[in-house]
Amino acid sequence: MRRALTLMCIATCAVLAAPSPVVADVFEPISLVSTIAPPAVPVAHAEQADYAHDPAISGDGRYVAFDGSFGGVTGVWRRDIASGAVEAVSVGAAGSPQGSAELPSISEDGRYISFTTSAQLVAGDKNEGPDVYVRDMDLNESEAEAFVLVSAVNGSEESLTYTTSEPARYGSLAAGRSAMSASGREVAFVTTAISNLAGPETPAMQVAVRDLEKKQTQLVSVVYDPNTGRPTGEPVPTSGEDAGAVYPGVQLAPRFPVAPPARTVPVGASISADGSTVAWLGQEIERQVPVLAHEPGLTPEYTEPLWRRIGEGPQAPTRRITGGGDPTSPVCVASGESGPLKPATLSDPCQGPFETEPASRSTASNGTWTLGPAGDYLPRLSANGLTVAFLSNARFIAGGEEFGTAEESSNDLYVANMEEGLTRVGALSRLTEIAAGKARDVAQVGPIGDLAVSADGTQIAFTSQRTIFPLGSPAFVSAPAAEAGMFELLDVDLANQTLTRVTQGFEGGPSEQPHVELAVGEDPYNGEQGAFSPSFSDDGNTLAFASTADNLVYGDGNTPPAVSEVQKSGRDGSDVFVVKRKTFTTATPQQYISPPPVNPASEPSWLLGVSARSRPDGSVVLYVVAPGPGRLSISAKSAVRVDSARASRSGRRARHSSTARGHASTTVATRVVAAAAAMTRASMGETVASTLTLAPSYRSLAAQRGGLSATVSVLFSAPGHPLLRESIPVTFLRTVPSAHGARHHAHRASGKR
Repeated sequence: MRRALTLMCIATCAVLAAPSPVVADVFEPISLVSTIAPPAVPVAHAEQADYAHDPAISGDGRYVAFDGSFGGVTGVWRRDIASGAVEAVSVGAAGSPQGSAELPSISEDGRYISFTTSAQLVAGDKNEGPDVYVRDMDLNESEAEAFVLVSAVNGSEESLTYTTSEPARYGSLAAGRSAMSASGREVAFVTTAISNLAGPETPAMQVAVRDLEKKQTQLVSVVYDPNTGRPTGEPVPTSGEDAGAVYPGVQLAPRFPVAPPARTVPVGASISADGSTVAWLGQEIERQVPVLAHEPGLTPEYTEPLWRRIGEGPQAPTRRITGGGDPTSPVCVASGESGPLKPATLSDPCQGPFETEPASRSTASNGTWTLGPAGDYLPRLSANGLTVAFLSNARFIAGGEEFGTAEESSNDLYVANMEEGLTRVGALSRLTEIAAGKARDVAQVGPIGDLAVSADGTQIAFTSQRTIFPLGSPAFVSAPAAEAGMFELLDVDLANQTLTRVTQGFEGGPSEQPHVELAVGEDPYNGEQGAFSPSFSDDGNTLAFASTADNLVYGDGNTPPAVSEVQKSGRDGSDVFVVKRKTFTTATPQQYISPPPVNPASEPSWLLGVSARSRPDGSVVLYVVAPGPGRLSISAKSAVRVDSARASRSGRRARHSSTARGHASTTVATRVVAAAAAMTRASMGETVASTLTLAPSYRSLAAQRGGLSATVSVLFSAPGHPLLRESIPVTFLRTVPSAHGARHHAHRASGKR
């Protein structure tokens, strides 16, 4: 019975969520960003980056920050899209500590840029390890306040201290693209070593936010007290194999500088543009949020995306975005259950959207994310923090798939609504679905590589090798590639429920770079090349991204001759690009009746003109331009339903009435539904108006949906002239109630019968 109820609910929800007719999104040609064009030098001779990654576009769409290398100078750069100027944010010679600046985020106006570097850029930075900084681009880098240390002690400008066996590798990291608020005032980061973040010996893998104006560093990942239902303010302890508050990735200890260069490094946390909310992929879940006593799979390494509204103060709780259980659901609380039942079913009031039981999987951790380096597992936030986009490879219970190893080796894209009052099942929407059970078929089950969400939460960008998207909503409205290749950039428009492929070669084909041709269905790029790091402008109409493809714009010349050369040189030829959505203005068509012709010819033609207009009362006004005085004969014919038995009973009504009634049927016949005739003394070119009203037996048809369509024939005759005939289609459509109908409703309202 529970299974039947679950399936009924899923079917009902699908009907209620049926999308309106789709309108495809259209994108303009792609532009290359990672180039330096000196003054008076044509763009064709500009210096192209050796490689460029991790682009972040400013909210106003003017600037793009990225990390990469120009002529052996590595670091973080800022490009002014309007002028083409490229400025160094923090750079140094290749291999030097200062050259390791990476992972930028950018403020809404492009003035402030956060990044991670192992260079000591201010006097208060006393450690060897990586730290998070913010650069004020309005100041020269030699000025005292050009750089501000983010990973600093609360209330101080002194750097955090780290306890680690590799002091040059571990410290603090900030995620690219989503670590900075729109104002540039707040920056989120994660500690990768034991530190003094919240006092001596603060465990590694903690989330923190620095308020640069107040010089305050707030611990975000805090222990949950089940007795009070509130956070204690204490950092989350480390247990298991270095499992802390944040999932560290498959390496268990995120090192800096990051590698490989072509891929996004998801370790870190996302902060909303308004600075109110922080999200991260958590471990040690039961120490941070409410869980059920017998919830399956809750080991220290169990992973789930977590969310905290820091703008509500230090007592704001950490919340689960999604997962295997929903202990805060009012229905679950009322049921008194201590854990989801087995097998997992959505009829269980305590069941979350996903089945997270480890089962037979051999992965290092279980939960909503278990794929390690196959994609970006950092949840991304809308500007107000209420929309969260994330990836998961756990079995989505409502989907009903049972693809086994294919499901374990891939992932899908989801979006959650964090507004109060929603259960985790009700808050979740699925945006992609694997299409087959063959784990090696990348066209159908290739993983999602990276993602981004627009400020208003209506656009979700992601990258994937898939060419087949079986979900009907959002509907895939682009022409798919002939076969799966490198990662392409796609865009989900939640407003019209469409999915559009954004990237393609400048000649119209798929994204490509030099590669060895393999058999159909095999991946020549090893799942490592293509588009990554999408980033939206505030209006959602401009996307910045990185790609290793060499055919997105004409003249791209930094791509290695073969994929195998990437591992040797460490340079993948990746570039940063921007692409804009085409916007179309809406035009409201206007209907009008043209004026009668002026200045008639000296020898007028004997012609008849007819136009028509439907009136709200169900009648039609004909406008006849007569060539002179004469007689008008007007009739309207329409195909209507008639009783065939009635038509055949005219001569046998009394004798066969009962038999005819027994065999009565309905058929369609053409009938005259309205007619008029009149004499006109109009002079040549003068318009005569005539109103057609449906015959009483047909008037009710005008009130039906769409009204009654008919063809009006107009005959004009005059002595000494040939007969003129014109036909015109019309619709008898009543949009206002008739006087009889109005009286009828008035009687009903007053209780009269």
